[in-house]
Parts: sequence; structure tokens; C-alpha cells
Amino acid sequence: MTPTLDTGPDIGPQIKLAKDHPLYALIDEAYRVFDAPKPSSTEVCTGCCMDPHIELHFFEPPIRDLPLTYVQDWFFAAYDPEAGVAKPTWAYLLPRILELLAAAQEVSYVGNEVALSRFQTGVAANWNAQEWSVIDRFQRAFLRAELREGTDYIDDTLCMFALAGWSVSDLTAQMLEVDDATLANRLWRDWCQHCVPGKESIWITAFWESPANSEIYDFYTSKALRDRMATLGLAETTPPDLATRALAVAAVIEDNAAW
Repeated sequence: MTPTLDTGPDIGPQIKLAKDHPLYALIDEAYRVFDAPKPSSTEVCTGCCMDPHIELHFFEPPIRDLPLTYVQDWFFAAYDPEAGVAKPTWAYLLPRILELLAAAQEVSYVGNEVALSRFQTGVAANWNAQEWSVIDRFQRAFLRAELREGTDYIDDTLCMFALAGWSVSDLTAQMLEVDDATLANRLWRDWCQHCVPGKESIWITAFWESPANSEIYDFYTSKALRDRMATLGLAETTPPDLATRALAVAAVIEDNAAW
């Protein structure tokens, strides 16, 4: 008889992407590309930070079935931020982390801004060509999806990738690649929708580090972005609701800009 995993405390529902999810094929590819023997160490503080049961059984489930609670507990445990997590351990865990992010889960109790930063995931030189292809395509597809359909602040997603090594200039260039309506709707939801009228403001997560925090704020308050939103809002062909949102975003930019 095949032994069953002693799961101990309730681990909650198993989180998996449905086969019709837009990122399913890419995540499945990630599992194949990063397939490797299980590491011998979690690379985090042991004996006190992790739940004792989770720490004991952490590497027992197949990586595709690693429970969300296990991943969250691992992120809760302290690690050496200077040394980071060893590449073999990070590469082993990465496909599951990407799947959970794609499934709109919080992999870290403090927020997904730190989800990819325990190893410099966004530095191409750290990976072979096949690995980087998967990572790069995930980053771009995930950001596009968050711009169109995400429920969290888009700034949180940008910060997550920036902390992992992607450049702010690359990320903001991807922001500008989307159509005007998508960009206006996304920024309006983040900056205006839930604000008291007259109190609209640019959302910046506290996880940004210097100098990236200044770079992203400069992008949000740039004349180019203001002009793009104003042009959309004033165009005769723009639907009234969209025009109102675009002009509201342009006004927020003007109110916060230093030019």
C-alpha cells in the first residue's frame, strides 16, 4: 500500500490552475523546465520560524501539490536577505509560486510584493535560456493580465517584479504598451474609484526601495502619462464614462506632479 502524506493541521483546499486558465500552459511548462530533485534544505530559519509540522513535511508533497499554507509558512520564516535563498531551492519552488500567483493567491502573509525577491528572479543572467524564457513570458503575461483584470493595485505587481530584479524602465514600458482604455481604467480603479471625491491619490506600496520608488513615482506623475490620459478624455470618440475616468486620472497626475 502506498503511504499517504501525514498532512497534520488542515491545509485548506488544494489550489491548482484550471486547464482553461490563460496561463495554464505556461505554468505547466515551468514545472517541466524547472524539474529537479527536491532540495535538502528550505534555506530559511529552522526550529522556530516555521510550523514544526510543515517544516518536517515540507518536501514530502510533489512540488505541483505543495499546499498554499506550506508556501505561506515558508515565506513567513526568516532568511538571510544578503545571501538570499540558494538557487536550487528557489528554482525548485518557483513553478509552484508562479502557479499560486497566477491563481490570484497571496503567497506571503505580508503581501505579494515580496513573492519573487528571495532570489533575483528577474535577472536574466541567473538562468539558462530555457528557464529565462519561461520567467520572462510569465512576467509579461502576468502584468498584462493584472492591467486588464487584476483586483490588487497594479503598483503592487510592479513592485513585486522590481524587487525581484526587473528594471522599472522595462516594467513601465510594458505598462505603456497596453491600449489607452485599459490603462485609464486600471489607474482610475487604483487612484480614484474608492476615494472620497477630492481625495483621489496615487497609490504607492510601502515595499518600494530607493531609487526605484522615485523612478516609479516619476512615471506616475510624468507629463507623457498625463497627456495620454487627457487626450483620451477629450477625444470626441471616447465613450463618456471612459472619458470621465481618463480625465480624473489626468487630474490626479497634475495634482501630484512637480512640473
